[in-house]
Amino acid sequence: MARKNSNRSGLTHEPPSDENPPAPLMTKGSSEDSIFSFVTPTEFVELPSGGQHYAETHPLCGVDTLEIRHMTAKEEDILTSEALLKKGLALDRLLQSVIINKEIKVNDLLIGDKNAVLIAARKTGYGPFYETQLTCPGCGVTTDESLNLDDLTTKESEDLPDNVTEGENGNYIISFEEFNLRVEVKLLKGADEKLVAGRRETRRKRKLPDALITDQLEAIIVSVNDITDRNLIKKFANEIPAMMSRKLRNIYDDLTPDLDLTFEFECDDCGHLGKVGMPLTAAFFWPNK
Repeated sequence: MARKNSNRSGLTHEPPSDENPPAPLMTKGSSEDSIFSFVTPTEFVELPSGGQHYAETHPLCGVDTLEIRHMTAKEEDILTSEALLKKGLALDRLLQSVIINKEIKVNDLLIGDKNAVLIAARKTGYGPFYETQLTCPGCGVTTDESLNLDDLTTKESEDLPDNVTEGENGNYIISFEEFNLRVEVKLLKGADEKLVAGRRETRRKRKLPDALITDQLEAIIVSVNDITDRNLIKKFANEIPAMMSRKLRNIYDDLTPDLDLTFEFECDDCGHLGKVGMPLTAAFFWPNK
């Protein structure tokens, strides 16, 4: 079962008490055209990044919200497009469609901000309740759950660790004194996410084993001791000691502004209590009711 958290994120307006989102307003008038015309509401989405980590020329630099319009049947067309689904472009096209400022490109959004827009868009279309199935990590039993997307919170930002300093372009420098190494990392954006997904798909087609950790390391690392050669960084990502790899990834996760996409879960079968990740299946944008 999902439990309510105190600090909410997403739409800046309080959600309606009804489970269903408000319908678009119809324009007033006597003509037949006006009867079939709708004024689609818009909402401002709170960005986990707060507008930080963007270049000065980016339209979101220093801006902590992003305006979107409510989903319409037009966006449902995007979600049912076989061509877009096959290419893995449906969600990006949907998000680009609802963003008001067309200078803002989905590929240029930080992953955490993109997640916030994704959740908000779904809420405007079908409301905050998400019917899905959760698998207990303790006993493996799968149960039907109703998750309230309004309960999602923004990850709390913390002070930088002693071995982390801010670099240029919103990047961070992580120092490992025991190895005499300085690793510069960047916060991933939508375009980086696509590249990583493309590598995984290539491996799948070639029936090669997954490389989830090394792919992530290669994507986030900008330089090592100021060396930017991508072949050397790929070699570094594959040969980095496991303990250092884990430490680097944990620090990176703490630095990344995002929504906390987990829910408190209590298993009725074994009593396991803990957090589970929210599954983003096709049902996320296609509720049963």
